[in-house]
Amino acid sequence: MPKNSGKLHDINYGDVSGDSVIQKDLNDDVYIGLEFPLKYTPTGFFRRTKTALQQTSHNIKNLLLTQTEERLGNPTFGCNLKRILFEPQLEDFEDVVEEEIRSAISQWLPFVSVENVEAEEEGLNSARVKVTFSINTDPASLEEVEISLGI
Repeated sequence: MPKNSGKLHDINYGDVSGDSVIQKDLNDDVYIGLEFPLKYTPTGFFRRTKTALQQTSHNIKNLLLTQTEERLGNPTFGCNLKRILFEPQLEDFEDVVEEEIRSAISQWLPFVSVENVEAEEEGLNSARVKVTFSINTDPASLEEVEISLGI
């Protein structure tokens, strides 16, 4: 059995069926993962995702909102967006944010292809970031993740 590198794409969710990602996406009885933030719903304590694209969207949010060294047991996981946000008057803010996002996603979610990153400062120490991406099993389907950063 190959050694697990700890990256999100290496995690085995207990599936032994051998179905492809596309087959799982088309099967209404199969759930891929959990939606974040965790909330109680009428169907149970955790909302679930049905497609790989939905789950990847939640994984990207989790990655971008986790500060490097914040996660116990895996201090290299995350992205330094909050540190960038509090840098004094960066002239190339958008470029620095885009580079940080692309670096984190390529390290932790290598099956994701980042198509576009938009970063907009919304005032002192706050910003809105939008990432447009696809996954390697379905490069024609684009999805957007938008997050707000700041205090």
